[in-house]
Amino acid sequence: MLVQTYFPQRLSPSRYDTYLASGWFRGSVMLYKMDLLCIEEQIYSVVNIRLAIEKFSLRKSQRKIIRKVEENFKVTYGMASPDEHKERLYQNQKKKFKGFIHPTLSDYLNSGFVSSVFDTREVCVYDGDKLIAVSFFDKGETALASLLGLYDESYSTYSLGVYTMLKEIEFGQKQEMKWYYPGYVLDRPSQFNYKLKLGEFEYYNSNMRWSKYANFTPSETKSYFLRSKLDEVKEMLDSMNKKSHLALYPLFSMGYIGYWNAEFVKFPGFYVIENKLKNDEKTIISYDLDQEAFTIMNVVPAPTYEHLVNMEASGEFQNTDNYMMKLMMVSEHLCISPELDTLKIFLDE
Repeated sequence: MLVQTYFPQRLSPSRYDTYLASGWFRGSVMLYKMDLLCIEEQIYSVVNIRLAIEKFSLRKSQRKIIRKVEENFKVTYGMASPDEHKERLYQNQKKKFKGFIHPTLSDYLNSGFVSSVFDTREVCVYDGDKLIAVSFFDKGETALASLLGLYDESYSTYSLGVYTMLKEIEFGQKQEMKWYYPGYVLDRPSQFNYKLKLGEFEYYNSNMRWSKYANFTPSETKSYFLRSKLDEVKEMLDSMNKKSHLALYPLFSMGYIGYWNAEFVKFPGFYVIENKLKNDEKTIISYDLDQEAFTIMNVVPAPTYEHLVNMEASGEFQNTDNYMMKLMMVSEHLCISPELDTLKIFLDE
């Protein structure tokens, strides 16, 4: 499955460690595992990374960042406590976020619930009484999970985002923790690659094992495979003179979340065949990674379920026609086969 979710009512520190070590992330009040992501008008593979805290040592450039910040500002650790000052940093930085965004910091951390099963801490940086940076991280039994770093952009010369991550690792060293999980990078260079500059990372490979990141091979990822299959679809449609266009579908994860009275589309990308159907119905063709087969189906918008998408869409989704941003449900399965020629025969009829 491309997406897995779990809403824990109870979660021991050691159990949280196990989820992190198995490629899961924490998102607000749930744990989730996602293999693919639609951002920057591409389909990417999510590549989990982690750092061995016991083996970590500061480089000269990192010591310089720490010294520069601590010579000028006050730094505190504590339990996570969202307030108006941290909310201000969150709102100011939301414009830089990709994908779907929680409306508020409180939503990001706990969806407004008073209590949480997660042991969430924070690192704060103050210029006098002014909060200029904060980062949030979860503490397991032997692992830390970095969640979110926020900083005042007018202090960008201090590398506050990197600084707070280094302080999270320092916290882990003092607590004799073993692993530091700063989330993920993508299978191709992206804005997330700054994390890799912290130290020597491991990544969670396709065999569900941790390996040195230096051995990471993009061609082994699901996104690489899916992109190649979509290229085959495009080549077939062109050979048949079928007019079509590629649609990226960031809402594909909704097909894996919850038990609805509808079957939502589960593909992060598909070709829309330009034919004339009634009531906004569309014919799409894609490759189903779960079933390992090409598939054609008719789909329709699902306005009754739009309220389920309760996060804000980032600006990139709103400024291009390459994304399908309506929640889509399957109205009819037309053909599915591991062989593309079977679909070609179906389309010819």
